Amino acid sequence: MQQSNRHQWANRIPNSLNFSQEQVTFILGHSLRSLYDDVVTADLPDRLKALVQELENKQKPVSDTR
Repeated sequence: MQQSNRHQWANRIPNSLNFSQEQVTFILGHSLRSLYDDVVTADLPDRLKALVQELENKQKPVSDTR
């Protein structure tokens, strides 16, 4: 009887692990999305703003040849 109880408990482990994996995936996904949102909405450092401005000044407008 005790051997049977151990076997039944062992059969429930994979479902428990899958549920935990889903929880971890949800938590990590939410954390990464939150971090991404923070990075995207943050102001650019002055040096990076200067580089962007320099690139924009060098960029030539594309002429419409149609």
